[in-house]
Amino acid sequence: MEFTNGEKEKIFKAIGFKNNAGGYELRNEYFKGSSSPKYISYFNNKADNVTVFEGFFDFMSYQSLHQNQQQLLTNFLVLNSTSFFERSLLLMEKHDTIHLYLDNDLTGKRCTELALKRSAKFKDESKLYKGYKDINDWMVNFGRQKEVKHSLHK
Repeated sequence: MEFTNGEKEKIFKAIGFKNNAGGYELRNEYFKGSSSPKYISYFNNKADNVTVFEGFFDFMSYQSLHQNQQQLLTNFLVLNSTSFFERSLLLMEKHDTIHLYLDNDLTGKRCTELALKRSAKFKDESKLYKGYKDINDWMVNFGRQKEVKHSLHK
Protein backbone atom coordinates (compact mmCIF):
# COMPACT_ATOMS: atom_id res chain seq x y z
CA MET A 1 0.00 0.00 0.00
CA GLU A 2 1.24 3.50 -0.77
CA PHE A 3 0.45 6.67 1.18
CA THR A 4 1.73 10.23 1.47
CA ASN A 5 2.69 12.37 4.42
CA GLY A 6 -0.18 14.76 3.71
CA GLU A 7 1.96 17.17 1.72
CA LYS A 8 2.12 14.71 -1.22
CA GLU A 9 5.84 15.38 -1.60
CA LYS A 10 6.96 11.88 -0.77
CA ILE A 11 5.27 8.52 -1.30
CA PHE A 12 5.71 5.87 1.39
CA LYS A 13 5.06 2.14 1.21
CA ALA A 14 3.65 0.06 4.04
CA ILE A 15 1.86 -3.16 4.76
CA GLY A 16 -1.86 -2.48 5.07
CA PHE A 17 -4.25 -4.61 7.13
CA LYS A 18 -7.92 -3.82 6.48
CA ASN A 19 -10.36 -3.37 9.33
CA ASN A 20 -14.14 -3.92 9.35
CA ALA A 21 -14.90 -0.22 8.78
CA GLY A 22 -12.79 0.10 5.62
CA GLY A 23 -9.71 1.68 7.21
CA TYR A 24 -6.23 0.18 7.29
CA GLU A 25 -3.59 -0.47 9.90
CA LEU A 26 -0.32 0.62 8.27
CA ARG A 27 3.20 -0.53 9.14
CA ASN A 28 6.66 -0.18 7.75
CA GLU A 29 10.04 -0.05 9.46
CA TYR A 30 9.60 3.67 10.25
CA PHE A 31 5.85 4.08 10.69
CA LYS A 32 3.09 2.56 12.79
CA GLY A 33 -0.31 4.13 12.21
CA SER A 34 -3.65 3.78 10.51
CA SER A 35 -5.97 5.34 7.99
CA SER A 36 -9.49 6.40 8.94
CA PRO A 37 -11.66 4.97 10.16
CA LYS A 38 -9.81 2.98 12.79
CA TYR A 39 -11.71 -0.12 13.92
CA ILE A 40 -11.46 -3.83 14.71
CA SER A 41 -10.80 -6.64 12.23
CA TYR A 42 -13.11 -9.59 12.85
CA PHE A 43 -12.91 -12.86 10.94
CA ASN A 44 -16.06 -14.91 11.35
CA ASN A 45 -15.34 -18.56 10.57
CA LYS A 46 -18.66 -19.67 12.13
CA ALA A 47 -16.82 -21.09 15.14
CA ASP A 48 -17.93 -21.31 18.77
CA ASN A 49 -14.73 -19.73 20.05
CA VAL A 50 -12.74 -16.61 19.26
CA THR A 51 -9.03 -15.83 19.46
CA VAL A 52 -8.23 -12.18 20.29
CA PHE A 53 -5.09 -10.16 19.50
CA GLU A 54 -4.13 -6.53 20.06
CA GLY A 55 -2.51 -6.04 16.66
CA PHE A 56 -2.24 -7.61 13.25
CA PHE A 57 1.42 -8.63 13.62
CA ASP A 58 0.38 -10.75 16.63
CA PHE A 59 -2.39 -12.29 14.50
CA MET A 60 0.06 -13.00 11.66
CA SER A 61 2.60 -14.49 14.09
CA TYR A 62 -0.10 -16.79 15.49
CA GLN A 63 -1.06 -17.85 11.96
CA SER A 64 2.59 -18.49 11.10
CA LEU A 65 3.11 -20.60 14.23
CA HIS A 66 0.09 -22.76 13.38
CA GLN A 67 0.40 -22.94 9.59
CA ASN A 68 1.36 -26.63 9.43
CA GLN A 69 -0.81 -27.83 12.29
CA GLN A 70 -4.33 -29.13 12.57
CA GLN A 71 -6.16 -26.27 14.26
CA LEU A 72 -9.37 -26.00 16.18
CA LEU A 73 -11.80 -23.90 14.16
CA THR A 74 -11.89 -20.39 15.64
CA ASN A 75 -13.03 -16.90 14.80
CA PHE A 76 -10.40 -14.16 15.07
CA LEU A 77 -10.65 -10.66 16.49
CA VAL A 78 -7.80 -8.19 15.99
CA LEU A 79 -8.51 -5.17 18.16
CA ASN A 80 -6.07 -2.85 16.31
CA SER A 81 -6.06 -0.83 19.55
CA THR A 82 -6.85 -1.74 23.15
CA SER A 83 -9.28 1.19 23.10
CA PHE A 84 -11.64 -1.22 21.30
CA PHE A 85 -11.36 -3.92 23.99
CA GLU A 86 -14.31 -2.93 26.18
CA ARG A 87 -16.42 -2.02 23.13
CA SER A 88 -15.78 -5.52 21.75
CA LEU A 89 -16.70 -7.46 24.91
CA LEU A 90 -20.25 -8.23 23.74
CA LEU A 91 -18.93 -9.57 20.42
CA MET A 92 -16.39 -11.70 22.28
CA GLU A 93 -18.98 -13.00 24.75
CA LYS A 94 -21.15 -14.37 21.94
CA HIS A 95 -18.58 -17.18 21.84
CA ASP A 96 -18.27 -20.17 24.18
CA THR A 97 -14.54 -19.62 24.75
CA ILE A 98 -12.44 -16.48 24.29
CA HIS A 99 -8.66 -16.96 23.96
CA LEU A 100 -6.80 -13.74 24.82
CA TYR A 101 -3.34 -13.19 23.33
CA LEU A 102 -2.90 -9.66 24.66
CA ASP A 103 0.35 -7.81 25.30
CA ASN A 104 2.37 -8.31 28.50
CA ASP A 105 2.24 -4.60 29.32
CA LEU A 106 0.07 -2.67 31.77
CA THR A 107 -2.73 -2.10 29.27
CA GLY A 108 -2.82 -5.69 28.04
CA LYS A 109 -2.75 -7.03 31.60
CA ARG A 110 -5.51 -4.61 32.65
CA CYS A 111 -7.74 -5.80 29.79
CA THR A 112 -7.01 -9.44 30.59
CA GLU A 113 -7.79 -8.98 34.30
CA LEU A 114 -11.05 -7.18 33.45
CA ALA A 115 -12.07 -10.05 31.18
CA LEU A 116 -11.14 -12.82 33.62
CA LYS A 117 -13.19 -11.15 36.37
CA ARG A 118 -16.11 -10.74 33.98
CA SER A 119 -16.50 -14.36 32.83
CA ALA A 120 -14.94 -17.82 32.97
CA LYS A 121 -15.24 -17.90 29.16
CA PHE A 122 -12.07 -15.83 28.91
CA LYS A 123 -8.71 -17.65 28.85
CA ASP A 124 -5.40 -15.84 29.30
CA GLU A 125 -2.99 -17.34 26.74
CA SER A 126 -0.12 -14.93 27.46
CA LYS A 127 1.75 -17.63 29.41
CA LEU A 128 2.95 -18.85 26.00
CA TYR A 129 5.11 -15.72 25.58
CA LYS A 130 5.89 -14.94 29.22
CA GLY A 131 8.92 -12.64 29.42
CA TYR A 132 8.21 -11.09 26.02
CA LYS A 133 6.11 -8.08 25.03
CA ASP A 134 3.65 -10.08 22.92
CA ILE A 135 3.35 -13.20 20.77
CA ASN A 136 5.11 -11.51 17.85
CA ASP A 137 8.04 -10.43 20.04
CA TRP A 138 8.28 -13.99 21.40
CA MET A 139 8.25 -15.51 17.92
CA VAL A 140 10.87 -13.10 16.55
CA ASN A 141 13.20 -13.28 19.57
CA PHE A 142 12.66 -16.75 21.03
CA GLY A 143 15.98 -18.23 22.10
CA ARG A 144 18.04 -15.07 21.63
CA GLN A 145 18.37 -14.41 25.36
CA LYS A 146 19.98 -17.84 25.83
CA GLU A 147 22.35 -17.23 22.92
CA VAL A 148 23.47 -13.91 24.38
CA LYS A 149 23.96 -15.38 27.85
CA HIS A 150 25.83 -18.35 26.40
CA SER A 151 28.21 -16.16 24.39
CA LEU A 152 28.98 -14.07 27.50
CA HIS A 153 30.24 -17.15 29.38
CA LYS A 154 32.81 -18.21 26.76
